[in-house]
Amino acid sequence: MMGMTRVFIVGVALLGLAACAPTGTSARALHYVDDELVYSNPPPALAYEAYMRSRIALSSDPPRLEQARAEIEVALHYDRRAAHLWTTRAEIAALQGQDDVAASSAERALALRPGYAPAQAVLTSVRGGPKAAAVSD
Repeated sequence: MMGMTRVFIVGVALLGLAACAPTGTSARALHYVDDELVYSNPPPALAYEAYMRSRIALSSDPPRLEQARAEIEVALHYDRRAAHLWTTRAEIAALQGQDDVAASSAERALALRPGYAPAQAVLTSVRGGPKAAAVSD
């Protein structure tokens, strides 16, 4: 009899936990873009943190390119589907004189988000004018 009571209590506890589980759209996933409320999954926190450290290193005077590159690689480890991460990687590679890496990273960003202006700008800077524009279209 004691075993049945324990099973019942565990079952009720699990049912109570299931009732507390979040359902529907997370408030973190809702935000405004051009005055329109849109839904998108929030980025992984570790990817965002590494991305911000990368941008800070990149914007310092002089830019800390090795640190920026290491941080953006961490960010990409956690989120490989974010065009802005690939574009930042392309920016860093271009500043390091690694045009092939910059071009391939910008192309990856454009594959994820066609027409993404920052990625197109990096691609244009490393490949030059019409040739880069033709690749991104």
